[in-house]
Amino acid sequence: MSNGPKQATQEGYMQKPYKDTPYTEVVAGTVQIPLDPPLTECKIVALHTEVSALADWAKIKFKDAARELYYTEIAKLQAEATASNAWTQVRDHVDGLKRKYLD
Repeated sequence: MSNGPKQATQEGYMQKPYKDTPYTEVVAGTVQIPLDPPLTECKIVALHTEVSALADWAKIKFKDAARELYYTEIAKLQAEATASNAWTQVRDHVDGLKRKYLD
C-alpha cells in the first residue's frame, strides 16, 4: 500500500496519488476546486493539538472545536477576499479619475 493521500470515493477511501487528481468535485459534476498539497504529518499533529486545546479550554466536544476552527478559517479567507476586492475597486476608481481629469 502506498503512502499517498487518500481520495474519497463511494466505496470508501482508496489510495490515489495527488498528481493524478488535480481537482476535487464539491458538487457532483458542477463545482471543481483545485486540491491543496497533502498535509504533512507535522501539520496534522499541529492542527489536532490546536483543536484539542480549544475543546479543553471551551469545554466542548472535539468535533465542535474542529468545526469552530474551520469556520474561523473560512471567515478569515472571506475577509481577505473582501479586502482585496475593496482595494481593487479603489484603485480602479482612482485610475478612472486620473483618466477623466488628467487627460
